Amino acid sequence: MDIPVNAMSEEGKMTREIRRSQWAQFIKKFNAENQYRQIQITYKDSSGNKDISLDDRPFIGLALEKKGRFIDGIQFFAGRGDAHYIAEPILTVKDPERIIVEKDNEGHDFRLTIKTKDCYEIVADLGPHNYEQVKHLIEKVAYSIYVKRGGWHGADTDDWQQAEKKVHETVAAFV
Repeated sequence: MDIPVNAMSEEGKMTREIRRSQWAQFIKKFNAENQYRQIQITYKDSSGNKDISLDDRPFIGLALEKKGRFIDGIQFFAGRGDAHYIAEPILTVKDPERIIVEKDNEGHDFRLTIKTKDCYEIVADLGPHNYEQVKHLIEKVAYSIYVKRGGWHGADTDDWQQAEKKVHETVAAFV
């Protein structure tokens, strides 16, 4: 599945380039292992670096964007507090050419780099899992449901349960 780029650095970190034919399988596995982590995305081009903030939204996952059989892009998704649009695309990387993942000495992903045909580089640094962000997302979705049903009190538990179900179903679609 992976091709070693630099088998092991002196800090004990593993760097691997993912074969294009394995991108779909890799993304599902990456999403399963890294959902709800804090993430900092940096877009690097010839004019410098630009940070893309997720604010307090949890990382939901990556998705391939296809044109026919060909991969046209890779999308990054974050949680959004709307009952109809729980996963929001925050960045689309067009014409990806290489995916490189770096793991720490315990085997956990800590950096994902996507390089494009136009020599751009997107670096996603992964922090710890943040389950408080997930709870906050569920609260926002529950409030969205409450507002959509007219704001009447008395069904708070139902709103919360429906929000949990919608968030879990949305997240499950990425793995």
